[in-house]
Amino acid sequence: MTRRVIYLAGMIGGLSYEEASVNRKQATNLLLERGWDVLDPMRGYEILSTLAVIEEGDKVKSLLGGVTDTAILQRDRDDIRRADLILIESGNKASWGTAFEFEFAYSLGKPIVVICDKDSPTRNHPWCRTMSSYFAETVDEAVEFIDRWYDRGYQLQ
Repeated sequence: MTRRVIYLAGMIGGLSYEEASVNRKQATNLLLERGWDVLDPMRGYEILSTLAVIEEGDKVKSLLGGVTDTAILQRDRDDIRRADLILIESGNKASWGTAFEFEFAYSLGKPIVVICDKDSPTRNHPWCRTMSSYFAETVDEAVEFIDRWYDRGYQLQ
C-alpha cells in the first residue's frame, strides 16, 4: 500500500518555537504510528528555538543561513502539492501564512482538516466552512478522523 502524505499547516510567526511545534510533534507521532508520512514546514528550522518569539524579519533570515522568503514559500507550496491532505493546527488564530496555505490547498482540491475550538470564529466563517473537510477540537480527534476517513476509507472492503 502506498503511504499517504499530510502537510502540517498552521501559525508559526508570533509564537515561540515550542508553541509552534508542540501540536505538530504530537500530530506527527500519531500519524507516523498510523502509516502516514508528514511534511512539517518547521523541519530544518530547529535554530529558531533560540528566539523568544518567531517573527518575520532579518533576524530569522540570518538564523536560517540566508534562506529567502521565496525559498520558504517555494518549499511550502511544493509540500502542499505533494500532500494528500492538509492538517491546520492553529485554527483558533488567524495568520496570513495559514490563510495562504488554506487557500492554496483548497485550490488544488486537497482535503483540509482544521483543529479549532467549537466556538472559534473559523467554524463560523463562510470561507473556512466551505473549504474545510472537517473541524476537530484536538489533535487526537483530527488524526482519528483522518485515519478513519481518508486512509481506511480508500480501501475497498
